[in-house]
Amino acid sequence: MFNYNITRLEESCSQLIDTLGKTLTWKWDDRFETVLAEFSVTKKEKIHPALTRHMGEIWAVDQGRHPPKVVQMIIDYFGGLNPGQTLFTSDPNLDGLLLCAWWPWGNGKTISIRLGVFADTLSDQDNEELTRLFRGWFGI
Repeated sequence: MFNYNITRLEESCSQLIDTLGKTLTWKWDDRFETVLAEFSVTKKEKIHPALTRHMGEIWAVDQGRHPPKVVQMIIDYFGGLNPGQTLFTSDPNLDGLLLCAWWPWGNGKTISIRLGVFADTLSDQDNEELTRLFRGWFGI
């Protein structure tokens, strides 16, 4: 096991699961190595405020501020942000952050969210272990 304090990330995930557990069903997204939930826009008013409360930082196109390097790396990993898409993160100044990509679908009826963890100071092996733990917190 790597020498890394994961308690903060695990607690954040547990709080999100407790808040959204009955509203969302999670599955693993191999493409982005994140947990994925898809839901009707009718649930937006419950889910969006919960993410805002638990994450703390919101990044969107043309919001007038430039994201820190670590956040820009995540945005680039997802292929950028289009209008209407949002990236939520925990504090980007702390190593190891929780992230959530908010992606409304073009049909106007569905929204996808992808949650993940990111720590740019860990080795590939340690990041794999962190991802394994993260999946376990969500039961997938």
